[in-house]
Amino acid sequence: MSYKHFTVSAIVQSLLLAATPVLLLLIWPYQQLELIRYILFIAYIIQVWYLILTVRKTNRELSKFIQSFGFGDTTIHFRTRDKDATFQDLFKSFNQVVEAFRQLKMEKEKEYLFFETALKKIGVAIIVVNEHGNVIMTNDALLRLLNIKYLHRIDKLNQFQKGLSETLMRLKPNQQKLLDITVDKRLLQVALTTVMMKQESKTLRLIAFQDIRREIEQKELESWQKLIRVLTHEVINSLSPVNLISAGLKNRFETAEHPLIIDADEQQELIDALDAMYNRSKGLTQFVESYRGMAGLKSAQTNACNIHQLLSRIQTLFANSDGNHSYQIQLNCQTELQYAIDEKLVEQVLINLVKNSIEALDKDNAKIEIKAQIEAHQLKITVTDNGKGIASDELEKVCIPFYTTRQGGNGIGLALSKQVMRLHGGQLKVESKENKGTVVSLLFG
Repeated sequence: MSYKHFTVSAIVQSLLLAATPVLLLLIWPYQQLELIRYILFIAYIIQVWYLILTVRKTNRELSKFIQSFGFGDTTIHFRTRDKDATFQDLFKSFNQVVEAFRQLKMEKEKEYLFFETALKKIGVAIIVVNEHGNVIMTNDALLRLLNIKYLHRIDKLNQFQKGLSETLMRLKPNQQKLLDITVDKRLLQVALTTVMMKQESKTLRLIAFQDIRREIEQKELESWQKLIRVLTHEVINSLSPVNLISAGLKNRFETAEHPLIIDADEQQELIDALDAMYNRSKGLTQFVESYRGMAGLKSAQTNACNIHQLLSRIQTLFANSDGNHSYQIQLNCQTELQYAIDEKLVEQVLINLVKNSIEALDKDNAKIEIKAQIEAHQLKITVTDNGKGIASDELEKVCIPFYTTRQGGNGIGLALSKQVMRLHGGQLKVESKENKGTVVSLLFG
């Protein structure tokens, strides 16, 4: 009998298995029916054997279904067309489970292929190794970086640097390490990072190699360019008033018709001018030295300073030093005011601020006020002008290095001034309104 009539077959077999022993018992006393007894006995054995075959066939189908999952076989299919209705539902369920498993397996394989392809094509060099140092996967970027065709064992990397494989296997997750390795006589500066992954009972290590030599060289070049621009800017700022004062003195002596005879007031004026030139030249030299070491400077070299004398020097440097503008520089500070600051650095900051204010002046009654006072036991110096001011959308950007609102400017002054104030534990604030002026406050810590 086939599965198509399994139900009928099961009923008939059950009835026959129950009736055959009864018939044997009924005819057993009759010797003339001995042949029939043998036939019934053989028929009973055949019925039991056929039942066993039927059950075993069903078990084989169940075993095939279970084994297909054990071996990941998703091609198996159970026929339902010639089956009994009872088995049709069962085998349909089997086929649905197998189809769902096949779809899940296809999705996983697609994800694996996607990530494998992404890792192979990504620009960062990547290698995946197991705990025994066997290479599970490498991508194209790694092979290009190391100029090799294949890599089966991580030990092969020792040809580029002695002990490199041990270094890689000891690298902690999310830890970055910088190494210099030589590939075909080329020095590579490589940043190494690793991530640990679990694959069933195996532990895999994904290691990323990134050649940062070009980035480092580019950053070094940019740093040198910025340093040169800063120093050039500060040197020009400091030399401009010196040049103007010296040019004025030179012109004064050259245009005199007779040998110049000066009174006490004129003599003091000349002394003040020469003193300003001397102090600015000396301050410029010290500033360059200070700025050269500013990257490694942890704190400002502060000493007690007479703030009034410092501001007076700034006033003398810029008093009527710009022939294109007529302006006044007012000083508001107590003569005995003293505070611990790095005098040379703060002087350079004030020069930058006053110079910026002069360049912003565009009025006949232009003026600049430099004010110093103690507020809450802290020194506050403000430089106020009534110039053209700064637009509100640009105000937040003026302290960004190399950002400038002035044509021909380079955006160094305020950025450097802000850095100097950080060294003093203070801050720099800029307040401005268009066509009304600007107030720059130095708040010392």
